[in-house]
Amino acid sequence: MKTPPIRFAVIGASRGKTFIKSAASLGEKVEIVAVCDINPEALLPWKDSLRIYTDYDQVLNDPNVDAVCIATPVPLHAPQAIAALNAGKHVLSEVTANCTLAEGWDLIAAVERTGLTYMMAENYCFTEPVLQIQNMVEQGVFGEITYASGGYIHDCRDLFFTREGELTWRGGFHHEVIANVYPTHSLGPVALWLGINRTDILKTTATWQSRSRAVSHYARRNLPERTEYAGADFWKLPDTVTTCLRTEKGALIDLRLDFASARPHHGRRYELQGTRASFSSPDGLDAALEPLIWIEGRSPAYDERGTAKSWEPLSKYREEFEHPLWREHREQAKTFGHGGGDFFLLREFCQAIEEQRPPMVDVYDAVTWSSITPLSQQSIAKGNAPIEVPNFKAARMA
Repeated sequence: MKTPPIRFAVIGASRGKTFIKSAASLGEKVEIVAVCDINPEALLPWKDSLRIYTDYDQVLNDPNVDAVCIATPVPLHAPQAIAALNAGKHVLSEVTANCTLAEGWDLIAAVERTGLTYMMAENYCFTEPVLQIQNMVEQGVFGEITYASGGYIHDCRDLFFTREGELTWRGGFHHEVIANVYPTHSLGPVALWLGINRTDILKTTATWQSRSRAVSHYARRNLPERTEYAGADFWKLPDTVTTCLRTEKGALIDLRLDFASARPHHGRRYELQGTRASFSSPDGLDAALEPLIWIEGRSPAYDERGTAKSWEPLSKYREEFEHPLWREHREQAKTFGHGGGDFFLLREFCQAIEEQRPPMVDVYDAVTWSSITPLSQQSIAKGNAPIEVPNFKAARMA
């Protein structure tokens, strides 16, 4: 019997247009039936092809919507996801999942109470290098893992202001919060490699912050008439924050977030260290800078004492360790955004609904990774003190 398509409403037309484009490539599995945005002008491209809404409650009351894709400002993600679950809709949410610990607990409770599918759309977890490293970890190539790092370094200052010089939602949010406000791109792949919420858990975390200077500098240069934005005390978001985490098994994780420094985009900086292998991904958006690997006994260059000397390109081991998903769907995935990640996350979400199983990035992962924001805020407020990381999965499953 042919399975009917999952009927989606996209919430947030600006960011959601990427999802609409991706969904069209999955054919009969997905049908976009509605789009919702509080700005009527943002809905104009779809006024003749989809049902359009400016009121989210109307979407939730639409019986012809099976699932929502939430692509609205970050502070709305958890409340809108919980409302959708309570209305009987599956949820695919953009990152991050929650801004507070209370929102995280409420989101978990809503998923468990309704039994519906919730997935956070952390597309970095599905890129080719990330899944190849995941496959190598599972096959024991790295041995025992002791250290991992992730960095998201992306100058987003232009997104803090409208063309008229007013603050966007991002500008308003970052002007007030001192925290690691966008942790999941950095932590998501690393957490999967380390088996967080599966074979290990996060135990403690602490965060350190630099001064806030880059946004004020940007405002002085580009918005000289708005002198308030150039003030040294206006922007609370540090130029750089560094978050350290320790797992129950003793692995160390180092995360860096920098939304403001004047430098090219470097959104996929990862390292992984095990007793038998090392991985380093310095690529950013420059495809010419390939991720690197060193494997004990296989990488050829050693000095006279048997110490590793030279990296190798990760692609050398692609045929041997290519992840099955990429091996099967490479040609289709490579046409999608975020390094093919958009294809696999949407495919995974739909399959989880059809098979009535948790998705690869489930609600416990989403809340654990996203809760680095409030935990980092607590750590900074306490003079960079270590903070215990709640075990969201064990607490609810007990």
